Amino acid sequence: MALVNSVDCGIMSDTAPSDRETGVLQPGQVIRPVLGKEAPTMLALKLFGLTVTSIKELDSYDDRNYLIKVEGESSNPHIKEPSPDGYVLKVTNSLDSKKSKIMAAQVEMMLFLHSRGFKVSKPEKNVHGSHLIYAKISGDEVGEEGGENIVRLLTFIPGKILHQVPTTPQLFHEVGVFVGRMDNELKDFTSEDLKQRKFMWCMENVPQLPKFLFAVKDEHRRKMVEEVLQAWQERVAPVLPQLERGFIHGDANEQNFIVNVSQDDPSNYHVDALIDFGDIQHSYYLFELSIIIMYMMLVAKTMDPDDVGGHVIAGYLTHRTLSENEWNILKDCVAARFIQSLVLGAYSILQDPDNQYLLVTATKGWELLDSFWHTPKEHLVAKWKSILKDYQEAHSGKV
Repeated sequence: MALVNSVDCGIMSDTAPSDRETGVLQPGQVIRPVLGKEAPTMLALKLFGLTVTSIKELDSYDDRNYLIKVEGESSNPHIKEPSPDGYVLKVTNSLDSKKSKIMAAQVEMMLFLHSRGFKVSKPEKNVHGSHLIYAKISGDEVGEEGGENIVRLLTFIPGKILHQVPTTPQLFHEVGVFVGRMDNELKDFTSEDLKQRKFMWCMENVPQLPKFLFAVKDEHRRKMVEEVLQAWQERVAPVLPQLERGFIHGDANEQNFIVNVSQDDPSNYHVDALIDFGDIQHSYYLFELSIIIMYMMLVAKTMDPDDVGGHVIAGYLTHRTLSENEWNILKDCVAARFIQSLVLGAYSILQDPDNQYLLVTATKGWELLDSFWHTPKEHLVAKWKSILKDYQEAHSGKV
């Protein structure tokens, strides 16, 4: 399958950067692309043969994402009938753009899941017949700073984002079901390049957070981070080699689930799709579960956030299991994802103070972490297992 292309067509580079740089984000790096107002429209036309009729920039951490609507005809032989729902034009950050093999693996995973019936964004081919292409964005019209960035086009999935709707125990349960089923399905997926991937948002890099801790100014918060890091070293790190690994999404958060209203009840929503495969990796399944729990806690508006984990776990375990070792360190791993998101968010806002999206987790995250971290593990696990038992008994009663 042709996945990567590189051409010179005015704003394109004539060579693709190598994958020799596989390092992790370092303090001081600014990696978010800089694009002028007309650049996304030009990219859509030159690379994908699509004439843009409307455009809106979407929230993004390090990349630049644009929702575009296009005319009904395309000069791209690989897009015979443009999607009426539009597309997401993705301009990848400068660090990830150096890793074309990882970007190709993201395309392959989305295509794999799409072929298995999962509702995920589908990558479209560009005019050259590949799914990835390098764009050199330079000049006043397309950005003040040049650079080689991977550009992709994905089908847009309509609906609401999970954080925009009222959350319910059932919705959290469905999140767990979706990701548990996906993780199981991905056992048939393989990518040697992805197995080697290491980046700052991998939870295995939690011990690297002290390099960015200078961005957290509050002393109480810094102390909590240090306590979680100590727990990681003492309780999590020693047992990780015994845990099951596989290919995971790695960022199944409240911003990445698309939900749609129930036909039977307009006040109720159901999980419909999962987007943003930028953080896919080969890692521990426990980390996948920890990530979901942490982010779902952020949107628990009408229930105890500590209860959220029970509903997510109950859904996830309809397709997977948890070992005793995993139960023992689950709280520590959820807390570790909290500090990873909060510390890197604090660092990123220093680098890009105008990007308010970077503050999403911090708005409630520090307060939630404080309460969660100081709740005894035995209390949390007992609560989660009690909720799990209720689901199991309800299911047994239906059978």
